[in-house]
Amino acid sequence: MKFFKKHKTLTLILLIIIAVLLAFLILRDTINFDESTAVYGNRLEGIEEVKITDEQKSKVEAAVKDKVTSAKVRVAGKLVNVIIETTPDLSLADAKAMGPVILEIFSEDQKKFYDFQFLINNKENQAQYPIIGYMQHSRSSITWTKDREG
Repeated sequence: MKFFKKHKTLTLILLIIIAVLLAFLILRDTINFDESTAVYGNRLEGIEEVKITDEQKSKVEAAVKDKVTSAKVRVAGKLVNVIIETTPDLSLADAKAMGPVILEIFSEDQKKFYDFQFLINNKENQAQYPIIGYMQHSRSSITWTKDREG
């Protein structure tokens, strides 16, 4: 006790420094997020049970290979992007008909978990293309962009 009474100023400064340091540490933990956690947080829980396989990606490409010049499937989180470049003579109706054919490759559980987006382009027919189709996981059909006159 004698030490504290004798060095009141020093004790007060040390207590203030400790309080400021504790406040800084608490504030830092509040502001900074944990960088070791995933970007998606817990939104991807259960993805392992319904994972899109490389075999399914290959089946998509094989299912539409006679109508397209290229087809790629890319999974980003809970979104499955199907990117298709069609042949020049493919009609808009035939391009849209590829969506349900592609969806048949995926299981019902996968369709209930993932959103599917179809990005279809035709370099020769820029009047009607590109078109985009989207199926949210809670829906049962694909919604397409409005057709252009052409």
